[in-house]
Amino acid sequence: MLQVNDLSVSFHSRLGQNRAVENVTFELKKGQTLGIVGESGSGKSVTCYSILGLIPSPPGHIDHGEALFEGQDLLKLGTAELRAIRGAKISMIFQDPMTSLNPFMRIGDQIQESIRLHEDISREEAQKRCVQALEEVGITNAAYRMKSYPHEFSGGMRQRVMIAMALATQPDVLIADEPTTALDVTIQAQILRLLQKIQRERELSIIFISHDLAVVRDIANDVLVMKDGVVVERGAPAALFESPSHPYTKKLIDAIPRDAKPWAREHSDDAPLLSVRKLNTRFLTRQGPFWKRSHGEVHAVRDISLDIQKGEILGLVGESGSGKSTFGRSVMRLVQAQSGEVLFEGQNLLALEGNALKTARRDFQMIFQDPYASLNPRMTVFETLAEPLKLHRIVSSAEFTGRVNALMDEVGLPRSATRKYPHEFSGGQRQRIAIARAIASRPKLIVADEPVSALDVTIQAQILKLLLELSKEHNLTMLFISHDMSVVRYLCDRVAVMQAGELVEVGATESLFQSPQHDYTRSLLAAIPKAAH
Repeated sequence: MLQVNDLSVSFHSRLGQNRAVENVTFELKKGQTLGIVGESGSGKSVTCYSILGLIPSPPGHIDHGEALFEGQDLLKLGTAELRAIRGAKISMIFQDPMTSLNPFMRIGDQIQESIRLHEDISREEAQKRCVQALEEVGITNAAYRMKSYPHEFSGGMRQRVMIAMALATQPDVLIADEPTTALDVTIQAQILRLLQKIQRERELSIIFISHDLAVVRDIANDVLVMKDGVVVERGAPAALFESPSHPYTKKLIDAIPRDAKPWAREHSDDAPLLSVRKLNTRFLTRQGPFWKRSHGEVHAVRDISLDIQKGEILGLVGESGSGKSTFGRSVMRLVQAQSGEVLFEGQNLLALEGNALKTARRDFQMIFQDPYASLNPRMTVFETLAEPLKLHRIVSSAEFTGRVNALMDEVGLPRSATRKYPHEFSGGQRQRIAIARAIASRPKLIVADEPVSALDVTIQAQILKLLLELSKEHNLTMLFISHDMSVVRYLCDRVAVMQAGELVEVGATESLFQSPQHDYTRSLLAAIPKAAH
């Protein structure tokens, strides 16, 4: 279906020319899936974007190569000729549906636009095709939901909409760029099954781009491993996993968390550091046009009671919408709970206000999922790390530099980077900065909300190792919120499972993995990709 030969792509900058892709060659067969794996910056996405003319030019430039599709070299086609193929015969699913979908357009209008752009059909026929496409990807009540806007869907549902839009034109080739990154394991499994089902029905050819080797092993017929723009290894998934020949491939496979926590926490009979009692958090909702708007209520956290011992890492798992993040934010007083108690060293945090709450906040901090969004882009790393020291009057102004440098050492970043801004770092480095900010005030409790969900497996392994070391060194207590069961197994002493705002199971990590008691827990464990078991 597609033959790429000796593709090389460069980007020009003030610092000179950077070769992003170098002499990449591969072929995609009809009805099969080609997996392309590697860390961020390895050239996976640039390779596929350049085939469709989607790299910004300048600064991007295709140095040489060819991409043969139906007897034509895509790299030599004009804009109009390429537009006729792009979307109609070769479609693409982008990584982040929220930034790819137009927030001002209804879902149905966006899908119909792509259909009518490539086919001369009536609006009514396009609407039928739109409903059919949404139903095909498992969206119920499609005729009604096509009138919704992107923000009215969950992450998994938005990804389904992106798949429906890509497949509505009935293409021959589908390029899926990290389509399951940051999705729950159960939603991820649904998306993968959906792609495989549609592939069988249509004999669709798929290029599946991912940094997750476990996912690629499940779906691909052939795999390319890329590093620094170069293909370092290729082969069938089973052979590549069982006996990888390149050190980089071995490194990626070894970075997949499979084992239990490397060291056990010493048990203590002391009173819990944090005791949550019958916590309830609800959100008011509004539906319909303003002239006949109805009001409802979402009960995000229902009567949850939970203890966390000092020095313990408690994993909180569940699908998107289960209430995990709302529970963590309610404990931190970032979301207002309606009832219950959050006892921190015996003091009810829900009863604190003003200066009393500000003083208490020194002892509990949060690591957010997206460090790029949670770090102030106008503050240098030094200012970011010095802010909590200044706010809580932990050290004098003269000691700021020494303390900030010590924090940089603890999270494995060079001291010379303190004068840089967040955008000058990679995703993994930004997460290290966020962790340094969280531990700056030497808190007793940290709530970590999906801190590694969108990171490469190798960077994820580094961050998990760092969290374990900090936990051991400072006797940190942590509530670790995640949908990745393998990560939770490696990091946590105990696991609490949430479904629809309720706790359905709590237990020691290994006991829960070996003999889960609740059906929902069993479904989460069953959805873990094979290589991560």
